[in-house]
Amino acid sequence: MDIAITDKEFNLFREIIYNETGINLKEHKKPLLVSRLTRRLMELGINSFSEYYRMVVTDKGELVRLLDRVSTNLTEFFREARHFDFLRGGFLDELKERAKSTGQKKIRIWSAACSTGEEPYSIAISLLEGLGRDSSWDIKILASDICTEALEAAECAVYTEDRLQKVPRCLWSTYFLRGRYGCTGKYRVKGFVREMLVFRRFNLKERTWPIRGGFDAIFIRNVLIYFDRPTQDEIVGKLLRYLNNGGYLFLGHSETMLGKRDGLRMIVPSVYRRSSE
Repeated sequence: MDIAITDKEFNLFREIIYNETGINLKEHKKPLLVSRLTRRLMELGINSFSEYYRMVVTDKGELVRLLDRVSTNLTEFFREARHFDFLRGGFLDELKERAKSTGQKKIRIWSAACSTGEEPYSIAISLLEGLGRDSSWDIKILASDICTEALEAAECAVYTEDRLQKVPRCLWSTYFLRGRYGCTGKYRVKGFVREMLVFRRFNLKERTWPIRGGFDAIFIRNVLIYFDRPTQDEIVGKLLRYLNNGGYLFLGHSETMLGKRDGLRMIVPSVYRRSSE
């Protein structure tokens, strides 16, 4: 089914998407928007984008479904591997030293755009490997995203074999259950890893965030590039309020300029430390 979108209709959707999420859809994204929404229109038996827009603005549930479809969920295990090397190395070394002086063996990390879960599970596995599976540590990872469908997949934690290709083969049996019978070729993250994660849906564009601060690290990678510069600056500024003094902010490799601000010092490319001053 081929449903055309007019310039006026595209601008209406672009405006509501920007107002709700901060995502700034450029003109060249029009075909992408059409392709992602056409199937939904077919499901609803709707023949025009104007009619669908009227539904979106009057039905909060349909608005959520719209935002699900415009969200980009490109991710993979151990994407930008140097970040996870840093977690196992310098990051944990600091926390181990802190524990010696304070007796506090607690780690709190936020994956602020967790998509289908590969990033927060990669964080959890890296911490477990770096700590030698020391069970005396209290570790919690908040995994949040705006996309309900992505969060459902993340909580389910089932991945096809091809999605595990960047996970070292020696770790598969330690952290994943291999599917059998009707689930051949699929793997599920083991329960002791899943228990480290807490999943929440919320929108980074919202004025207030329904979470507490006190994170030792925040991952916000390859997401800010979809926002305009004022929204980027606003979100990074808010993130810093939730980051402990001395905590680390992880950005995507193409977002390094966003870390150049007062209160942040680059440690390695795209990893910044919040000043304790």
